[in-house]
Amino acid sequence: MFTGGMAELEAFEALPLSRPELIDALDAHDHLIARAEANRLSILAAIDNLGDRGADSEQIGRSRSRRSFRKAKQDTRTAAALKEMPATAQQLADGTITTEYAASCADAAERTSPAEADTLALMASSMPADRFAKKSREWANTREQQAAKEDRYRRQRRKRSMRHWTAGDGMVHIHAELDPVTGADVITALRERIDTLWRADGGRDGQPDDERSPDQRAADAFAELLTTEAVSRAGKPHPRHMVHLVHQLDTGQSTLVDGTPIPDEVLLEFGPAAEIVGHVFDDDSRPLWLGRSTRLASREQWISLIARDRGEAHHPHEWEHHGPTDIDNLELKCHTCHGIAHRGSRGDPSIWRQRRSSQAA
Repeated sequence: MFTGGMAELEAFEALPLSRPELIDALDAHDHLIARAEANRLSILAAIDNLGDRGADSEQIGRSRSRRSFRKAKQDTRTAAALKEMPATAQQLADGTITTEYAASCADAAERTSPAEADTLALMASSMPADRFAKKSREWANTREQQAAKEDRYRRQRRKRSMRHWTAGDGMVHIHAELDPVTGADVITALRERIDTLWRADGGRDGQPDDERSPDQRAADAFAELLTTEAVSRAGKPHPRHMVHLVHQLDTGQSTLVDGTPIPDEVLLEFGPAAEIVGHVFDDDSRPLWLGRSTRLASREQWISLIARDRGEAHHPHEWEHHGPTDIDNLELKCHTCHGIAHRGSRGDPSIWRQRRSSQAA
């Protein structure tokens, strides 16, 4: 299907074209993309209308189209709304608007009605997508009933979430979705800290702002809010909520607990407040063997476990089966594996001990 169009796309070369020709080519490609996206959304809507108890459009969007969870969910919502918004669907098919605009119209339709929101697309072509998204929210705010607003806020509170992951290049990504009130509170605090850093960088005196870029300053402000503020309010954190650097004296190598290498200059940034703990294994001089006196691992045990295993504290010989809270009956598991262990896949403690002994050997 569409083999002729694919051949034309594959044969396209941008380098020999002049600026006007490149602009014309960009317009043509944007129109083609909009037409394809309009078709794609209609396909997703048709999938959900099949009624054959197969995978829905959101599942197929993630598995076949390789969409993220958020994007697949948004596509499904937009596809469903466009069935009742003919003007918006037509503008998308004509290439007048993109799926970003269509998604904003779909969001407004949820808060008002598809018939009302369908008129929004008429002003979409006169402004960028991000500005249109703001305008469409303002438009919906003025038309939404009070009861609906309260219900929407409750739904927003239920949808709040935060995820973090480490990318292949080692950069840590943090994504949060907050209700408007909490979000405004967080953004206000973040802007205040950004402004403080901007002044510290010389921005107040009109000096060249070359200390760091605005994005870098925002990232530093975000990190400070999460670290210094939390410590000042809660006091000394539990070891599992601390950043642990492992420095091997024999090799001189420093890493995070997940093995990510850390340059020596990072170590030099730590001031006198940093906690330095020396780990000497197979040494009973530390209070690491607590027997049956307590179920929870001590702070000292946590520090040793993080250096050794790096996960959540787990009793292989379970506490419920008279297992002691001793350092040689504790291991760290990731959150998922810890849950699995307590649902039945525990294994025989004697086998576990044999495995640990063979690893030590």
